Amino acid sequence: MLLILMRHAEAGKASLRRYPDDDLRPLNSTGKKTQRAMAKALKRMRIKPDRILTSPRLRARHTAGITARILGLANTVSEDEALGGRYSLKTALTLLTRCKPDETVLCVGHEPDLSELAQALLGADFPIKFGKSAVMGIAFNRRAARGAGTLLYFYRPQDLLRLV
Repeated sequence: MLLILMRHAEAGKASLRRYPDDDLRPLNSTGKKTQRAMAKALKRMRIKPDRILTSPRLRARHTAGITARILGLANTVSEDEALGGRYSLKTALTLLTRCKPDETVLCVGHEPDLSELAQALLGADFPIKFGKSAVMGIAFNRRAARGAGTLLYFYRPQDLLRLV
């Protein structure tokens, strides 16, 4: 299995007045632009998931949607509360065990959850931090499991966009 973890792109600033429900906070124009560039870079690198799982929060759904359109995967996006933020590591690991061993899956989510998930999957004893629109590839011999992953890449937008 190949797992691609991606943090949502830059969103509007959290504000109870403007966004009383934080789950409905959308991407801002910078976030949309950056995510389009990131998706195009992934396409140039021939990174194409079989399907995309996303948090149901609006900013993650928008990030997944932009990525799916550019990669030609518009009908492969599905929401899962396990990626919605404030989830347990066990819940996320359970979600990944439902993925096929020969599948490439892109998961779009939030911090600090993605960092905790990546650390667990890699068996890392060092901190990992996902910036906005950052993307990480992790390979598994069969299925995703705690400590069984091999890091393939970890790109921040400013790094990936310089490479391609």
